[in-house]
Amino acid sequence: MEQQQPERREGRSFPERKGQKRKLEEGAAAAAEDREISASTTTDGGGDAILNEIAAQVSVLNSAFSWQESDRAAAKRATQVLAELAKNEDLVNVIVDGGAVPALMTHLQAPPYIDGDLAQKPFEHEVEKGSAFALGLLAIKPEYQKLIVDKGALHHLVNLLKRSKDGSTSRAVNSVIRRAADAITNLAHENSSIKTRVRLEGGIPPLVDLLEFSDSKVQRAAAGALRTLAFKNDDNKNQIVECSALPTLILMLGSEDAAIHYEAVGVIGNLVHSSPNIKKEVLSAGALQPVIGLLSSCCPESQREAALLLGQFASTDSDCKVHIVQRGAVRPLIEMLQSTDVQLKEMSAFALGRLAQDSHNQAGIAHSGGLGPLLKLLDSRNGSLQHNAAFALYGLADNEDNVSDFIRVGGIQKLQDGEFIVQATKDCVSKTLKRLEEKIHGRVLRHLLYLMRISEKSIQRRVALALAHLCSPEDQRTIFIDENGIFISSCLLTGLELLLGLLGSTNTKQQLDGAAALYRLANKSMALSPVDAAPPSPTQRVYLGEQYVNSATLSDVTFLVEGRRFYAHRICLLASSDAFRAMFDGGYREKDARDIEIPNIKWEVFELMMRFIYTGSVDITIEISQDLLRAADQYLLEGLKRLCEYTIAQDITLENLGGMYDLSEAFHATSLRQACILFILEHFDKLSTMHGANEKWQAKPAVMADTLDSRPHTFSIKLWPPSLPTRQALIERMTNNLSSKTIFTDKFGSLTKDQAMENAKRIEDVAFSTANLQFEREPDGDGGSAVQLYAKECSKMILEVLKKGPVCKAEQVSSASPCKETVFDISKDKRAFIEAEEAEELLKPLKEPGNVYTKICFSNRSFGLGAARVAEPILASLKDQLKVVDLSDFVAGRPEVEALEVMNIFSSALDGSVLSSLNLSDNALGEKGVRAFGTLLKSLSSLEELYLMNDGISKEAAQAVSELIPSTEKLRVLHFHNNMTGDEGAVAISEVVKRSPLLENFRCSSTRVGEGGGIALSEALENCTLMEKLDLRDNMFGTEAGVSLSKTLSRFEHLAEVYLSYLNLEDEGAIAIANALKDSAAPIEVLEMAGNDITVEAASAIAACVAAKQDLNKLNLSENELKDEGCVQIAKSVEEEHLKLQYIDMSNNYIRRAGARALAQVVIKKEGFKLLNIDGNIISEEGIEEVKEILKKTPEVLGALDENDPDGEEEEDDEEDEEKEGEGNDELESKLKKLEVNEDD
Repeated sequence: MEQQQPERREGRSFPERKGQKRKLEEGAAAAAEDREISASTTTDGGGDAILNEIAAQVSVLNSAFSWQESDRAAAKRATQVLAELAKNEDLVNVIVDGGAVPALMTHLQAPPYIDGDLAQKPFEHEVEKGSAFALGLLAIKPEYQKLIVDKGALHHLVNLLKRSKDGSTSRAVNSVIRRAADAITNLAHENSSIKTRVRLEGGIPPLVDLLEFSDSKVQRAAAGALRTLAFKNDDNKNQIVECSALPTLILMLGSEDAAIHYEAVGVIGNLVHSSPNIKKEVLSAGALQPVIGLLSSCCPESQREAALLLGQFASTDSDCKVHIVQRGAVRPLIEMLQSTDVQLKEMSAFALGRLAQDSHNQAGIAHSGGLGPLLKLLDSRNGSLQHNAAFALYGLADNEDNVSDFIRVGGIQKLQDGEFIVQATKDCVSKTLKRLEEKIHGRVLRHLLYLMRISEKSIQRRVALALAHLCSPEDQRTIFIDENGIFISSCLLTGLELLLGLLGSTNTKQQLDGAAALYRLANKSMALSPVDAAPPSPTQRVYLGEQYVNSATLSDVTFLVEGRRFYAHRICLLASSDAFRAMFDGGYREKDARDIEIPNIKWEVFELMMRFIYTGSVDITIEISQDLLRAADQYLLEGLKRLCEYTIAQDITLENLGGMYDLSEAFHATSLRQACILFILEHFDKLSTMHGANEKWQAKPAVMADTLDSRPHTFSIKLWPPSLPTRQALIERMTNNLSSKTIFTDKFGSLTKDQAMENAKRIEDVAFSTANLQFEREPDGDGGSAVQLYAKECSKMILEVLKKGPVCKAEQVSSASPCKETVFDISKDKRAFIEAEEAEELLKPLKEPGNVYTKICFSNRSFGLGAARVAEPILASLKDQLKVVDLSDFVAGRPEVEALEVMNIFSSALDGSVLSSLNLSDNALGEKGVRAFGTLLKSLSSLEELYLMNDGISKEAAQAVSELIPSTEKLRVLHFHNNMTGDEGAVAISEVVKRSPLLENFRCSSTRVGEGGGIALSEALENCTLMEKLDLRDNMFGTEAGVSLSKTLSRFEHLAEVYLSYLNLEDEGAIAIANALKDSAAPIEVLEMAGNDITVEAASAIAACVAAKQDLNKLNLSENELKDEGCVQIAKSVEEEHLKLQYIDMSNNYIRRAGARALAQVVIKKEGFKLLNIDGNIISEEGIEEVKEILKKTPEVLGALDENDPDGEEEEDDEEDEEKEGEGNDELESKLKKLEVNEDD
């Protein structure tokens, strides 16, 4: 795999000029005379004045070419004026068109000496310097470069380079040489033909000589010119080396002057680029150690060039790679990875990538801490930087010693989760993962298992996740299962527990990682026998054939199903299942009966079941599969069950998953259950965003373990022992069977529900003990034999109980005192599905005569269609007395069609009631759900509270709400949190608000409302002057909506709690709202404006608002940018009085020591103050200690500081702003003087 080398630049200096490209003036000293020129030449007047100025200066140059002092002074000034104008790129065309080039060219040489001229040469070298400077500034376009060179500039400039040879070392000589070198640099920049012409003009030897010049600025200028000339020009490179430039350049690498060693390393870099022979000469000349030394330079550009050069050196041979590492390059390169300079990080990653092609270097880089920073760079949005980091990691992954470190620092997850910009990076990452996968064996695997046993929890999790993805199926068996399918050690069991534990984490990322790993693990375990293959039809012991299906020929028994006859043959039925054997071989009346009635199966289902018994195969459609599964389970036809399970499993979706899983539990459908678990793991990311689904499946770790804890076999599951939920489901199923009407109960009578439950528990316990004893004596791997025995024992004992019939007991009559409860609440901590029979039991109290229930709560209980029909007449009988109805989360997990029908039933039942409060939250209503409750909503004329939270209400659903609730004159509370309303939906809700003048509690948070919707809501709220609590958090109102809201807030006189966080208000919106609240009479107790991009500009307005609100109990301004100055103002605002204040949250505000101290000194005075949160700021260690010292008497007041960055305070102070920052700190200190308190008070 190839690593792309970063682009090398010619590297010329860049000057101070507006929009300029190059740097030709080098500092204040050299430009002192330039600054004497009046600024009027470039700033005063219009275009004509500039044209006139240019023409005048060109005229002076054309007429003043002599040694007379006046001419020399005028020419010098003219060159300076033109140079000053040329610094503005917009004027370069005008200057060139004005004839400046030939005029300046004339003055690149000294004027001729004429008899009569004074022996003294006024302004010697200075006019030539000015001309070279100006021409260099004009060479910004290739056509101007060519124009200047064609006029003969190179000859004169090369001669200027040689002026040092006359023995003069004056400042003027130094300056003209430097300006000449700079002019050559700019003329040759990105112009290959001019680079060649410089060489042909003899410019390279004098430039090489100037590398040893006494003036450092001349050295730098000469190196800069050579750097440009060497770039992509082999002939120039060769001549530079032939002129013995290398020894001097290498000496310059060690210069303490950053500007010099920067240019020197640049020259060497361009010489080495694409020139293997020169690279060898450079290394032979001793460049390696000085270049490594530059990695620690104070100059980032020098560091960058040095890193790039080391990367080029490392491509020569393996020995050089090793030498670079041995000489100390790794640690500074790793430090550079953590720089804020993107290019610096890119070059460092490039160099490390080259070095990582050596096996020993790979281990050394990882051991020195290179893995973490390289992995972090994968998050970069710079494609080149990301790719160089990925390539370096690919190299490090080649060494077995690094694999454990990769996994320990979370590298596998980084590689898997990364968003990579270019395809080459994606390919590189894929190969890295493959390389790591190939090394998970032998000592690497043993080390990982050791880490999984002894490391801290986070590392154990990373190892478990990595092994799930990377270990081979063969090693997976070794890791998780011994030869008998039993876990071999506690550490390996912990591996699976760790993955399952991630599903129960509160961290969404950990949940998704765990699900992905478990899914991968399951797929590997099923590689030899995939679960999605349709099961073959079982071998029949008696096979009569298709012609005998429902045939009267030789029929000796007839079944009556839905009034129709089905002809059958006992011999076939006896061989098919224990159920039929019990029917015909036992002491039941069916033994000799000719006609047997089947009361609880549809004809088409029974016909398919019998066809399977006669032929061993049957075509099962998804429409009939569930009914057929129930029949197969009832008649113990395991082969048919498996075929039904396979068909049902093909239809699993996110919407019906809950029902499918419950079906698998109810009928002990193990392969269907496994398919559900795999579906959960595969689609966990989508399930995690569905309300209620995540919690439901987090509660299934034991079931998932049952599914995944296996060695490959027919269906890749471990069947024994069954999970506790499975055993409980079997008890419930047997209870239903024992108490339901069947052919057995017709003869022996039905058991009561309590009798059935008691017998079912006893049967299951005995059957489990029997099967478990068998499994312990003769383990069979997956436990299939134990499951068969378990089912057989249950069936046998069920038949025995049915044969005995119900146990008669004297009825016990007890008189209960009349129910005086007014609240009927069936919600529990744990969700449950409610069907008809359970509804009958649960709702019995509501049927008791004389009950006085006024409030019912069905929350957290999922009503099915049967249960709803049971509830319908009960609710209808109570609608005249009910005042409060809570139906939140009452159809969870139900298919949409069933859920909507349930809603319709409840709506009709409660139609005409006089409710004051209705809660329909957490039902994923959408528009269909809202309209399903339409009958009820239209009838509510006295509604005071309405809750529609977490209901997935879109624009259309919101419009339906507005349409269906026309009467809201009495509405006091409206909660509309966490929906998908958007702007158009918000406009619809605003219509409801307009019609609600008594509204005092309005919550419309997290509803995706933007500016338009925010303005509509703000205007609608103007009518709600009794508002006490307003919650609009987590929307995208923006500034305009914030200003609109401020006008509304000024009208509220009773407002106590206002939640306006994460509304994108910015300073303008925040100021408007703060001013409105300050001027209002509202007794604000809670004020939250977190996450609104509020800066110091708004601090004074907020402080004034806070100061005016003496009832304030809680203030939250977190996640803004108030900094110290804003923080001090807020602290001052609550210094006096504010006796009720207990909470201040100023976290994540870029606060430093001064701001933190101001807050601490204020809150220490507040009696009863509970929490000061200043986490996530940039307070120094000293600042933290100072705050703790202030609060030492009440340390519990100070919140956690886990996210504070004590180094951030120093990082924020860059060198350019030191003086300004110092002034700011002095100002802050002065603001704090009045805040000093006596800690002994």
